[in-house]
Amino acid sequence: MKFNSYFIQLTHRESAFTGNLIIGDNPVHTNFKKIGNNIFIAYFKNQVELKFLENIEFKNKSKSVVVLFPVISKYNKRKLTKIAKILSSAGMIEKNTLLLDFLTVEKILRVGELLYFFSESKNLAVNLLTRMELDKKIKIIDFHNLSITSYKNFLEYRKELKTVFNNYVINRDNAVKLSEIEPWLKLPISSIFFKYLLHSLDENFSFRIVKDKIIFRALTLSEKEKEYIKKIEDALKKNKAPIFAIDDILKSTDLHYKEVNDSMWYLLDVGKVVQLNKKCFIFSNDLHKIINKLKKYKRNQGEMIGINSFRELTSYSRKYIIILFEYFDSRHITTRVENERKILLVV
Repeated sequence: MKFNSYFIQLTHRESAFTGNLIIGDNPVHTNFKKIGNNIFIAYFKNQVELKFLENIEFKNKSKSVVVLFPVISKYNKRKLTKIAKILSSAGMIEKNTLLLDFLTVEKILRVGELLYFFSESKNLAVNLLTRMELDKKIKIIDFHNLSITSYKNFLEYRKELKTVFNNYVINRDNAVKLSEIEPWLKLPISSIFFKYLLHSLDENFSFRIVKDKIIFRALTLSEKEKEYIKKIEDALKKNKAPIFAIDDILKSTDLHYKEVNDSMWYLLDVGKVVQLNKKCFIFSNDLHKIINKLKKYKRNQGEMIGINSFRELTSYSRKYIIILFEYFDSRHITTRVENERKILLVV
């Protein structure tokens, strides 16, 4: 893989200068900036592909540089000082040690991008990283790109995420938005590392991810929460509403939005309620009865059904029928053919 800049070893009295390095038999204009004792960053206009400990001469052959590591991120002054110290340490720089040292600066390293740089095959890299993981030096978080983090990073983030989850469980929150976790951990929720951390906690916490939320499965309901759910069920049965929204529940009960919302998440999680679209829900028992009626209809009257026939089948209004048809289409229970639906269920 090619990079625009590399950390190099060079003895030079100026802290910033330009020169031409011979790369692939061609002189390449290079800007140099000193970051530490005999450690510079070599900047190139275009990306170039160099190798670990490669010795490259200047055009005038007065000096040469030793390539140490590609610049893989934007670093602030504090991190550059730390990197300079790592690269200028006494003794021979080794690949394994260098990866571990850079994990004190980078939370994640994508070793797959460094295979050419280290003249390493993927199979040998996997073997090396696996040994390092067995020695509890790193954690491999993605075998495709060979993304790794230090074992220390992994344990610290895992401990922090576990604390976050415990707080939500103790406070009896059935769900937490992923966006609420991001600022706490200071870790992007879109990152591979975050997904890996979630997976690592699956044994300690029973949860599932729904859109932008984490839903905890195994929370025991309090007496108060059981009371909220009974109120919701009683109100819906009294109103004889086959399909309902949260607003319908709020109008027909004295419950607040959070109480209704948390109750609905629980009912969804245990499978008592099914979400038909962004707003509408139906009790799963009622939905199963409708599906069984569709099977019977297909068996006795054919595979095509329209709104009027569906109304006779269920006694539902046109508004509810359209919502159900759209849900059935999305689940391949039916498919639209002009103004009717073709029933795809196996009978």
